[in-house]
Amino acid sequence: SRSEKMISIFAILLLALPLIYFLQSCWCLRQNIAAAKATGLPYVVLPWDSVNLPWLMIRPILLPYIQLLPIRDKLWFKLLSVDWPWNEQYTIFHRLGWDNFISVSPVKVYFNTADAAVIDQITNKRTEFPKPVEAYDAINLYGKNVVSTEGNLWKYHRKTVSPPFNEKNNRLVWLESLRQAQAMVSGWMGNESKASSTVHTVAADAMRLSLHVISCAGFGVNLNWPSSEGQSPQKAVSGSISPMPENTTKESQFGPDHNMSYTEALSTLLHSMVWILVLPMYLLKILPLKGPKTAYSAYIEWGKYLRELLHNKKNAITTGQDQAEGDGMDLMGFLLRAANVTPNTSSFPSEKTSTSSSKQQAPFSEADIMGNAFVFLLAGHETAANSIHFSLIYLAMNPRSQRRLQASLDRIFGSRPISAWDYERDFTALFSGFAGAVLAEELRLIPPVASIPKCVLRDGPPQPLLINEKQYHIPPATSINLISTAAHRNPHVWPAGKPREHDGPVHPTSNTDNDLEEFKPERWLRDTPSAPSTSDDTEHAAPPEDAPSTSTGTSSSSAHYRPPRGAYIPFSEGYRACMGRRFAQAEVLAVLAVIFRTCSVELNVDAYASEEEVARMGEEERRKVWGMAKRDVEK
Repeated sequence: SRSEKMISIFAILLLALPLIYFLQSCWCLRQNIAAAKATGLPYVVLPWDSVNLPWLMIRPILLPYIQLLPIRDKLWFKLLSVDWPWNEQYTIFHRLGWDNFISVSPVKVYFNTADAAVIDQITNKRTEFPKPVEAYDAINLYGKNVVSTEGNLWKYHRKTVSPPFNEKNNRLVWLESLRQAQAMVSGWMGNESKASSTVHTVAADAMRLSLHVISCAGFGVNLNWPSSEGQSPQKAVSGSISPMPENTTKESQFGPDHNMSYTEALSTLLHSMVWILVLPMYLLKILPLKGPKTAYSAYIEWGKYLRELLHNKKNAITTGQDQAEGDGMDLMGFLLRAANVTPNTSSFPSEKTSTSSSKQQAPFSEADIMGNAFVFLLAGHETAANSIHFSLIYLAMNPRSQRRLQASLDRIFGSRPISAWDYERDFTALFSGFAGAVLAEELRLIPPVASIPKCVLRDGPPQPLLINEKQYHIPPATSINLISTAAHRNPHVWPAGKPREHDGPVHPTSNTDNDLEEFKPERWLRDTPSAPSTSDDTEHAAPPEDAPSTSTGTSSSSAHYRPPRGAYIPFSEGYRACMGRRFAQAEVLAVLAVIFRTCSVELNVDAYASEEEVARMGEEERRKVWGMAKRDVEK
């Protein structure tokens, strides 16, 4: 019958689809291999793309079985993990014998580099190697922003949002970080001021502290530490600094139409970013699963808070109650003034006009303001929190470096109480001293981003790069990965010593013959053999001519060892270097100074022995227990 024929045809087509997909993938892979071969660079062929959705879904299920097969050590298999820059670090570059290589899949050609000279070329050729804006669609949750744009539109966003990043406002970040760090330490030690305490929430507390700092210093939302509710900040730690001005907004002053608190909405949204990256918003809204539902609820709730902050600030400006030069960083105020909000303004410009890339840019729209406000919170919150968290871990694992940090803090602050600490004098001393070396080393080992994406435009010409004094051409439509985890461990660039003689290597395959996997802040000090001065002491190219001057600082102090340009990129480099670099440095160094000025940290060994058992142990037994705890952390 006719219906049976239709069903048969449909079944045949359905069965043919996988074959068609397979043949198309083979054809695309062949084309991409030809493009990779034409470059003259070493290349690795991947049977499918690492971000292939079916592969991402089944990989966790198959991985335990794949680990039993010989392919687990193959380079192509290692590159099929989206986390290969973290997992492998410098290993793949070492095995290939090149600091630059291409990986080829049926979907794309990827150029991967850990070469400082090549990274320097790419980061300083903004038009030839732009940011692939399509990779940043997920952070356009509330509107376009300075991170997700390119070309003239990026110039406009950068020029508009950069004025708040100045030394006056970095001082406010410093003060608020001191205040929040005191409250955090007080919460750890309890009201009884115990001599010691076991802390199981270091990562969560670092995230909370960083959120409080960016909320208060950047948006005027004053968030108290849970243990200090109803308690004056001065009571948290002796000698603490005075509270923030009374004109900051308390969380309780938001409207009643919320299902989550301000803190809960933002932290839930940030922890749900995986769902937001993978699924479109309409699916998040309708899927009955807990993860997507929570992500969508947090997206809605945080949007409400952003709009309240925006409209409260707008009302203050339009009624003349807001001062352009207040006590706070006032990011929202700067963004609103970019939208030409004045006492005579009644509405925002439309989104369509403001995102135009014409030379005569229209004022910011409401979506532009919300987009940039969200990305400031996202970037400023997580980067500093991770640096605080991992600095504490590394210092707990390296008591000698911790003691050297404490001695440095004693020299800087003497007997001065925290209330007498001064940003202009003390931040410079911290940044150029051992505290700055600790932060630089933590960022070397755990940069905020493992792979910084760039690209060669699809409709443009091949782009030349000078590699080992020979010119190579990167084909159009190539995705470029600046692998910071490998560049920061590249033994061809970084001075390296011998690996530690005990406990075995930190990483099983990366740099097993040197100390570049180890936490050694001393390598940044110029008076040590492993930290020679470099002939080129410059670090960054000039900013765009049409961008205002900002106090973004440098990634490491001029008093420390200065790696060659492109070798150290925790905040990226060149035109797209992070505007909030000094913001993060002021926050992290203030927090480390508060903690280690009066406290020491050590690894928790409760999994192996109780405090009473440790107290009865001899020196050798204690070392053994501590070594087991350290190996657990390193894993």
